[in-house]
Amino acid sequence: MAFLNKQFLPRGNASSSAKLPTGLAADLEGVTHYSCPAGLVPGIFPSGMHFHFDGLATVKFSFADGRLSWTARPYESGAEKHYSTCIFGGTGTGPTIGIKPCLTNPVVNLLPIEDQLWLTTDTSKWGRVNPDTLDTLPDEVEVASTVLNAHPACDPASKACFVQYNCGDNAQPYTNQACIGQLVPGATGMRTVEISRAELPERKLIQHSHSPCITPGFVISKIDSFTARSPLNSNSGVLRFLHQAEDDLWMVMDRKTNKSAILQGSVNFVNNHFWNCYEVDGNVVIDSVAATEDYLDNYFEKNLAADRNWTKLFHPALRCTVPAAKGGPVSCEKFFLKDEGAVIFDYPTFNPAFKMNPSYQYFYAIAAKAPTSRWFDELIKVNVRTRSVELSWSSPGIFLTEADFIPWKGKADADRPEDHGMLLSVLYNTTSDQSSLGVFDAATLALLHQQPLNSVIPFHAHGIVCVDGRCYSNP
Repeated sequence: MAFLNKQFLPRGNASSSAKLPTGLAADLEGVTHYSCPAGLVPGIFPSGMHFHFDGLATVKFSFADGRLSWTARPYESGAEKHYSTCIFGGTGTGPTIGIKPCLTNPVVNLLPIEDQLWLTTDTSKWGRVNPDTLDTLPDEVEVASTVLNAHPACDPASKACFVQYNCGDNAQPYTNQACIGQLVPGATGMRTVEISRAELPERKLIQHSHSPCITPGFVISKIDSFTARSPLNSNSGVLRFLHQAEDDLWMVMDRKTNKSAILQGSVNFVNNHFWNCYEVDGNVVIDSVAATEDYLDNYFEKNLAADRNWTKLFHPALRCTVPAAKGGPVSCEKFFLKDEGAVIFDYPTFNPAFKMNPSYQYFYAIAAKAPTSRWFDELIKVNVRTRSVELSWSSPGIFLTEADFIPWKGKADADRPEDHGMLLSVLYNTTSDQSSLGVFDAATLALLHQQPLNSVIPFHAHGIVCVDGRCYSNP
């Protein structure tokens, strides 16, 4: 399928623009949507690279003067510049034979922090680009660890961002030491300042938290890690020898004291994505896209070409209650209250004005409409109070990427209706083999506009939205 593992970006830059309908142009004026960092639109696949999220590229959409513009520019890592001579080891690629290591490939998410734009991944090899020109900047993250978080936990009020990582002696990836640090950006790089540490019951390999969660009082991480697998398989890269371990441990830091505790949960799973979390009566409520140990294997080209087995990739979504103030066990249950427990979705997003807010009511996600769906082919609006799918949108032959929330008229205000906004998603038409940018009404999921992009933009996720100079982190 062209939408998956298709090279679309030439060895250089790509750009295009188009005039928008008058009314929509006014609503979107001044909005910038960075749809992905290097690799999330994986538009460059060197020879031998057969894992979707090892690819290299970047894309930016912006709205100004009544026009939509998009620019694609590769992140200029060592792998992008001279892959043929690199020792490259990715999640599902390599290691290749070369003369020097090329380990920097930030392929997962974007982090806007203090007017800087960082490209993140779950290793400590992040990157940075100029948010206006997409020029690659030679900055590094200073952290005594082999890993970081693709989704740092950022407080919109204090602007503080936190990461959780393994912190054993000499940055060894096999340790029982788990840390939480605060990110401190500087003129020439990023420092991670350790503020809390806890000891796990046993040592974990490549212990990390893909998507930690933050409230006014707490930073919470699901303790995930990798474990050995039988090497008698046809995979490459890290996934030939390791896969994710389904575990039940949690790390909870009190932001008042910076003291952390390790709590045990009631369900073993891999946290693919936390999104919003909030405090209620001394507890923290967290909703999670729960993945299986086989989730990452899905993104090998050979598996993308096969029929999807959704139940092998995802457990039912979970709602977990963390007794943060008391330190008791973490209890998790299926998120959907009725037969919607079978809903398969990922890449949840919501109105950023309602982050950490216990009154928040909605999130949005892309979903598999049916067990036989080839890919995510439905957009859903979920009511977190009734714990049910309230609205959905789909169209024959259309696949979707993550739908990012844009506050209507550029105002992220908790006094406005929560669903007063728009959603942006890059759509792929399987019949015409073309991509387009879809603009949806967040209240009704009506498709307001579909702008052809005259190209195929491969599957990607984790965009961020910037409005009137302010960027909102994902999540």
